[in-house]
Amino acid sequence: MSSVVKFDATLAESISAARMLVIEGYLWELPKTVEAIAEACETAYKSGIVVALTASDVSCIKRHRKQFWDLMRARADIVFTNSNEARALCDLNEDASAQLAACMLSQQCPFVSVTDGANGSYIGVAGQVTYISPAPCMPVDTCGAGDAYAAGILYGILKGVSNVKGMGNLAARVAAVVVGQQGTRLKQTDASCLVESFFASSIATGEKPLDETHLCAAVEVDTI
Repeated sequence: MSSVVKFDATLAESISAARMLVIEGYLWELPKTVEAIAEACETAYKSGIVVALTASDVSCIKRHRKQFWDLMRARADIVFTNSNEARALCDLNEDASAQLAACMLSQQCPFVSVTDGANGSYIGVAGQVTYISPAPCMPVDTCGAGDAYAAGILYGILKGVSNVKGMGNLAARVAAVVVGQQGTRLKQTDASCLVESFFASSIATGEKPLDETHLCAAVEVDTI
């Protein structure tokens, strides 16, 4: 969606045929998209489609905090943030831990991911938080790391992964590959290797399919 795209029958049909709708927080900066976002999320909700929201930027959150929270509470199934964005959403000071922010956010949204740079990341489900260690890499370019991490999470959900730790580890590995290269796009060979190794480990641990409409109840959580 962009500032010139209006919600219409064609867009509604596309959303209804999808498995997931991802909303970028930056879209709140474009006033003409606000109504389209609301209608898109409503259509997804009625169709049983997973709605994911990215926080995008701290300044964006501060300008549109109420809209973020309204959507999170009403329609979002998944929220992606980094630690600074999570603190801004929760109105916490800069010394507050990413773990605390993840815990607070996950009490309002079924599935929350909070990345914390080289410190790793946290996945929150129903107030319980799982720590994900960072995957080892030699940093080259951190641009796109957050999007790569989110891609790993979404891939896991769409493929029916039920274990939070396994899903988070995949996301961390995808992000590490992107951080270890110039540019944000995975090479096809790297993507194939990640997928193969992920499914090999998933089969070995006996993963069960995840019902996308019941994220909170289905995922297995290691509480910290």
